[in-house]
Amino acid sequence: MNVPVPVLTPHLKVMHVPAPGMSYVGEAGRVVAGFLPPPERLVFYGGLGIAAVLGAIDWPVAAAIGLGTMIARRTGRGMGGMRRTGERSGSTSGSTSRR
Repeated sequence: MNVPVPVLTPHLKVMHVPAPGMSYVGEAGRVVAGFLPPPERLVFYGGLGIAAVLGAIDWPVAAAIGLGTMIARRTGRGMGGMRRTGERSGSTSGSTSRR
């Protein structure tokens, strides 16, 4: 008497996934660079992060400073705008210039 016994045999299916070429990598780098702030602001934000890690300031304070600075720059109310306003008021106060 023959009894059929089911036998499982593994089947491997190999899929070919193409690796991105250098053109894709370069394009990804340009896209990411478009979202990063300028180098001087990266240094500022990095300094805040280092100060928080070293314990000079608490991390919520560093986050608040960083976000406040970012929001102020995006809305155009950064320190540069305050300086320009102060310069204008100082020049109209009748101060004399040296020659």
